[in-house]
Amino acid sequence: MSSSHQQSTTGSVPIPSVATAQKRPAPRGSASYPRKRAVKACQVCRSRKTKCDNAKPACSFCVKVGATCVQTPVDLSCFDPASLHILQRLDDLEQLVREGNTHTFDQAVTIPNQLSESLDPAQMLPCPIDSILEWKSLRELLPRPQNGPAFPCIKKSAHMTTSPPLSALDEFEPHRVRSLLDNFFNFVHVKNPVLNEKETRRTVNRICLHGIDWSPDACLSLLICALGTIATPLDGGYVHHDSDAYMNAESFFLAAKKRLGLILGTSSIIEAQCMFLAGVYSMCTFDRMTAWRYFMQSLACCQTFQSLIGFRREYGEQLDEAGRRSAAAEQAIYWSAWKSEREVNEDLNLPGFLFSELDAGYPPLFPTPPSHNSDIATSHDSETETREHTSWYFYLSEISLLRLRHRMAKEIKESTPQVGQSHINSLALEVADREAQVSDWVCALPQSMSMNNPPEEDEVCRFVLRGHLINVWEIIYWPFVECAVNSNITMEDEPLLRELAMKGLQIHMERIRVNRPGFAHRHHGTFYLIKSCTQSALILLAAARSRNFVTDEVETPLHVPIGWQNAVEEVIQLLEAWEQESADLSTMANTLRLMYRNYQGRT
Repeated sequence: MSSSHQQSTTGSVPIPSVATAQKRPAPRGSASYPRKRAVKACQVCRSRKTKCDNAKPACSFCVKVGATCVQTPVDLSCFDPASLHILQRLDDLEQLVREGNTHTFDQAVTIPNQLSESLDPAQMLPCPIDSILEWKSLRELLPRPQNGPAFPCIKKSAHMTTSPPLSALDEFEPHRVRSLLDNFFNFVHVKNPVLNEKETRRTVNRICLHGIDWSPDACLSLLICALGTIATPLDGGYVHHDSDAYMNAESFFLAAKKRLGLILGTSSIIEAQCMFLAGVYSMCTFDRMTAWRYFMQSLACCQTFQSLIGFRREYGEQLDEAGRRSAAAEQAIYWSAWKSEREVNEDLNLPGFLFSELDAGYPPLFPTPPSHNSDIATSHDSETETREHTSWYFYLSEISLLRLRHRMAKEIKESTPQVGQSHINSLALEVADREAQVSDWVCALPQSMSMNNPPEEDEVCRFVLRGHLINVWEIIYWPFVECAVNSNITMEDEPLLRELAMKGLQIHMERIRVNRPGFAHRHHGTFYLIKSCTQSALILLAAARSRNFVTDEVETPLHVPIGWQNAVEEVIQLLEAWEQESADLSTMANTLRLMYRNYQGRT
């Protein structure tokens, strides 16, 4: 072989270049060493364990497949058979070490019941209903695959009336408007305090007395009346889509939409407020795509607010009392628009907006509650002050809980297995700490938001907050429920995983129970209440079909919670009650009803 500056390695041992290797005299006993060229396959052929013809500069196989042929630059015929034998043994040893490391790692992660070393990201956090319907245990309950998404974002049902809305503007009288304002502030605004109640009441009453013009104040007043028309107490039933009240609300909203275009692009706080309230109304009527557009526009308006540029603490110290009130109002509408847009965006899975909630970090600071100036402090209207306190206690509690949920979801998604543990077992060891964090949050709640009383006694703010809390518990236990339902591996020897899977299933039962008071309540989050309960019903049904669970309602290591069938039937009734509001709900009602009927027919 000609001189060369190439080098190669065998394992980690460098071999000198051929230029430094001179012919050595034959050792003693050379007659007993047959001189035979030692041929070593190229790296590609060695990895395939096939014969290599060692053609230069590339072997035939590498030429054929277009691979880079890496051959040893050393003419092994320079070595005697004993040396060749040593080199071969080193090669064999290297191969054994490589295989041994892989084998040892595989053994280490398969010791605990051969659970997988690493979870798929889709297994670690709650997945969409479309994905749940693809679970093997549920596919068997559908005679044919689901055609399209479970919730395709179609607002109107084929059964909805096409009658034109009534003219509610004829009823825009002071006594009527006062009732609508009370409904709005008691049942809508209390969950998203984006307005100053006293100032807003004065504005709406002024518009009512002087007539509806084309001003931003008139637009805001019409939106408030639209929401006040369809808003009801938590236990007061809901306004049906074919009722006169619903048509009146649509009439108010249509008049408000005609005025939205006039304030578009003004970057004023009233523009952000109007866009947000239009989004809230659209959510109340199950028009999610339109709602998302309004929330996005409201959020876009907020980007020019001085109080939000950088969220600098010293900014507020430079303001007078009026400036601080204005900054607090800007932060309130920003937070409401931000969390509402995130919620809808996560559900719609829009092309071009595919980043998840986890990719969009929460804003760094909490919104600032309004200061209690003398105007409020000396007011005889203690009901207004109490409502404001309750609203802001809820608002800040909700934001803190959503931030906790976001942080925990991010930690779970980015988690890696501990040394010597499977991924699922590593997550299991972290659960106690997360449970403690949630318990600490519950204990820190103000008295007005306390969850010590049963869900049946909740007013609307505690009701919404309790639903958010269920979502946090769901995230914590999701990996174990998913593994128990879908894995082919039994959990007989995994008591901790069994316990966590059972807790997770119980949370899905609890979700249906705590949301029951809101089954007949139309509000900003009604669609997501229905959707989350549907998800829980499907998971309970999937668990009942899984071989890891038994359904004879007796205490066994892994069983579906007692009463799960009643819970599923309640969700079917929930979907049927609202299915005429949206084709989405009608489709899902038919799907869940069919699956449950097929389950009953097979048991």
